[in-house]
Amino acid sequence: MYFACGFVAQFAAQGVGLFLRDAGAPSGLVGLIYVAAIPYTLRFVWAPVVDRVRPPVSPRFRPWIIGSQCATCLILAAMAFLNPATSGGLIIVGVAALMIALGTQTVALGGLMVEGLSPPQYATGATIKAAASAAAGLLLGAVVLYLLADFGWIVVIGALLAVSTTLLVVAITALDFGDRIDPGPPPNALAQFSIFGRAGPRALFAASILLSMAALLPYAAKSILLIDAGFSVSEGGLIGIVFGSGFGVVGALTARAAIPRIGAVRVMGGLGFGNLVVALGMALFLSKDLSAPVVVTGVLWANFAVFATFTANRSLLMPFCQPGRQATEMATFASLEAIVFLAVAGGALALLDLVGIAPLLIVMAAITAGGLHFIWRVSGQIAQPEMES
Repeated sequence: MYFACGFVAQFAAQGVGLFLRDAGAPSGLVGLIYVAAIPYTLRFVWAPVVDRVRPPVSPRFRPWIIGSQCATCLILAAMAFLNPATSGGLIIVGVAALMIALGTQTVALGGLMVEGLSPPQYATGATIKAAASAAAGLLLGAVVLYLLADFGWIVVIGALLAVSTTLLVVAITALDFGDRIDPGPPPNALAQFSIFGRAGPRALFAASILLSMAALLPYAAKSILLIDAGFSVSEGGLIGIVFGSGFGVVGALTARAAIPRIGAVRVMGGLGFGNLVVALGMALFLSKDLSAPVVVTGVLWANFAVFATFTANRSLLMPFCQPGRQATEMATFASLEAIVFLAVAGGALALLDLVGIAPLLIVMAAITAGGLHFIWRVSGQIAQPEMES
C-alpha cells in the first residue's frame, strides 16, 4: 500500500510538473504544485479522527486505507479529461484533491506500521516505506513516463488509473491488515500537538529540516532544471524519476545497513554533510550556465539523500509515538515537516528565474552547515529511544 500511495504521489509531485513545463507553463505555475500539496501537509488536522474511528469488526485502519484508494481512482479518472496546455489551473486543483486522499491513506498506513511492529523492527519498517515509495517512482518513470509520455497526457493518466485500480482490487481481496487491535483510549482533540511536548521529537524535527535544506532545491526543482538543461519530458522522467528513484532505493537500503553499525543520528549527520558538499559544488559549477551533467548529479544525489534521511529520521521518530496516538503523532510530525519543506521549495522555485540557482544553493548550504552543529548538540536527546530499543 505504500507503493500504491507513492505511485500516484510521485506523479503528482514530479510528473505533472514535467507536463506543465513542456506545455509552456511558467515556473510560478509549476511551483503551485507545492501549494497544491499543502492539503497533504495538513493531514494532521484529521489524523485524530483516523485514530478515534474504530470499526467494530475489521482492523481499525483498513476502511481508511481502502476508502482513500477508491477516492484516488476517482480523482485520476476526472483528471484524464484535462489538458496541460489549457487547463493547468484545474490540474493543480486535481493535484490538491489527490493530496487529500493520499494524505489520509498515509495517516492510516503510518498508524498501522507503528502499531504492528515492535521497536527493534522500526528501522526495517522505515526502510520498507522509503523503498516502496522509491520503487513506485522507478516504475512510474520507467514505464509510465519514459515509455508513454510521448503518447500524451490522457494515456499517462490512463496508465496511472489502471495501476491504482488494480492495487485497489488487490487491497480489497488479498491483503491482510492484521487482527483488530484496541490501543486504549482514543486521543483527544489536541492530540495533534502532543508529540512536540517532548524534547526528543522537537530536536529531531529541527535537525531533519536543517540537514535536508541543501538537498531541497535540486530535489524540488528537478522538473524545471532538467527541462531547462535541454532534456525532453520523457528524458526528464527517465533521469529524475527512474534513475532518481533507483538512487532512492539505494539510499534507503544504505541507511538501513548503516543504522545498526553507526546509529541513525550519525547517518543523518553524514547525509547532511553530503548535502552541504553537493550543494556548494552545484553552486560553483552552475554559477555561469546550466550544465546538464551537474544538474543530473545534483538531482540523483538529492534523491539518494532524501530517502536515506527519511529512513534514519523515521527509525528515530517511531519509538517516541505513544500507544493509541500512533497515526496522529506520526502524521503531525510528518505534516509539519512537509509544510516547512513545501514553503521553502515553493519560495525557492518562485525566486529561481529571478535570482538564479547558485545564490539559492549557497543560502541553503549555509543552513545545512548550521544543522550539522545542531545535531551534534542534541544527539543525546534524539538517540535515546533508539538506544533503548
